[in-house]
Amino acid sequence: MLKRLLLLIVPPLLCVSCAPSLQNGGRHGETDPAAYAAELEPYEEAVDKGCGYFNFLWGKAAELEGRLDEAIYAYRQALVCDRQAEQVMRSLAMLLIKAGKREEAIEWIGRIIEINPKDTSARALLGNLYGTMEQPEKAAEIYNAILAEEPQNFNVMLLLGGLHARFRQYDKARVVLEKLVATNPDSYAGFYYLAKLYQEMRLSSEASSAFAKALELNWSSLLAYEAADLHEQEGRFPEAIELYRRIIAEDPADERARGHLASVYLKQNKLPEALKELDELRAVSAKPEKIDLTISRILIDNKQYAEASRRLKAILKKNPRAEGARSMLILSYYHQGDLAAAKKVLREVRPGDHAYEESVLMLARILRDEKDFAAAEKALRQALASPESRALNFYVALAEMLHQQGKSVQAQAVYQQAFADYPGDAAPHYEYALFLHHKMNDLPAALKEMELVLQIDPEHGHALNYVGYSWADEGRNLEQARIYIEKAVSHLPDDGFVRDSLGWVYYRLGEYAKAVEALEQAVDLSPEDPAIYEHLGDAYLKNNDLEGARLAYGKALELYQEQERKAQVQGKLDALPTAPEPGAKGQ
Repeated sequence: MLKRLLLLIVPPLLCVSCAPSLQNGGRHGETDPAAYAAELEPYEEAVDKGCGYFNFLWGKAAELEGRLDEAIYAYRQALVCDRQAEQVMRSLAMLLIKAGKREEAIEWIGRIIEINPKDTSARALLGNLYGTMEQPEKAAEIYNAILAEEPQNFNVMLLLGGLHARFRQYDKARVVLEKLVATNPDSYAGFYYLAKLYQEMRLSSEASSAFAKALELNWSSLLAYEAADLHEQEGRFPEAIELYRRIIAEDPADERARGHLASVYLKQNKLPEALKELDELRAVSAKPEKIDLTISRILIDNKQYAEASRRLKAILKKNPRAEGARSMLILSYYHQGDLAAAKKVLREVRPGDHAYEESVLMLARILRDEKDFAAAEKALRQALASPESRALNFYVALAEMLHQQGKSVQAQAVYQQAFADYPGDAAPHYEYALFLHHKMNDLPAALKEMELVLQIDPEHGHALNYVGYSWADEGRNLEQARIYIEKAVSHLPDDGFVRDSLGWVYYRLGEYAKAVEALEQAVDLSPEDPAIYEHLGDAYLKNNDLEGARLAYGKALELYQEQERKAQVQGKLDALPTAPEPGAKGQ
């Protein structure tokens, strides 16, 4: 319909000679034999303004209907007809930007500026385009040229400040935006962007002032949240509370504001005020049970177990299936020392309940701590009796408890049952390997079991790490150890202990620079592990970095608790030479 109207507007005979050929599907964006305007130089006289207008309307219709390629083609044809049509150039440039053809867009914007060098909007658009193309110097040059002619141009100042901020030229951005708000003291946008810039520059006091001015000019809860969050981060709690109070005054049902307000009070250890806000939040919340759980968790954290238990029992009275409330009630009883009540609630949990596994394990733990091993074993074996209710952690807990009683043979029999119940599964073999290592202190058997894990699951990250590190520590199968550990790193890239293994296998292979790099990453990921620092010290020493070795050994000495390990590291520290020895690197 739109296209028909456009055709009726333009006199039919006006553009018979200049309309593009449609024989080859030109209306669908295919190229036409006619030259594009991009291939021609503009000159003073238009070829045919009527033809240009016809093609412009055709392009606009195609653009509105989402046929971008066709619209671009039509605009180009319009510019063959009228090579001075700035509006067509502008439309074409915007469409090219939308289509990702930025270089061609720059050409057309440049032509607009050639025709009218004072066209500020085109120049600003060109600067913005250079900014999006990661060419901030060109963009800034254009903006500054405009501002030299129009020092008060608000939009260009904002664009220049944003450009500098985006490319982390914060000092330059600050100069521009501070000038902007000085000349435009009622500019909400200016103060808002200045506040965000101050935040990036860690100038919290200045950011707070800018936020306050922006809120004064145009209050909104979204902006108030940003300002309040800044106040919280800086520990200015009264200012944060004031903002949250105003948000609540305007919308008493704003759950987010009440939640934040309670959090601020908790940060100040003002428990009664926090609970008051949460109770008021509960009254307006669509999910009051969720608020009750939050209140109960806070009460437990603050050792107010009786009140927490009262609230949790009220939840369970209304909703006996509220498993979160049941879990917290058990925890509350446990911390109160009311183990009888805790055991009673734990026994009420049934297979299929969300917290069943956790509840069985906790019941067994309580019974074990009471030295009632028979009852603990019974609870675990009952849970293991049914395929629907059993879990691997039940086997692990039962084996550990039997070992604790000196029943190691029975403990290992539990794992044999797990292998039968989980045929072809690597998980029980992995747990058994850990049991052999940590409980039985049988390292060769543990290594053999881990190798079996890898036969079942060659991509088991932790088993790859265990076997690879064991081989590296023993100085054997080093190339295969490297392959295993590098694969483990690919599965567990953020595990500091796996990175330690990688550094250690490089060390054993004599690749000391790689060892240092991996071990430095390991201490970043696991900064409290003394063994990693000791390994790093060894690697630094091989790289002839005596100061690095001294610092790493010192940190290991600080973190180790065992006197034997402390003495070992102290020996390494005492043996450090005072100056590099000739040829020491790589020895």
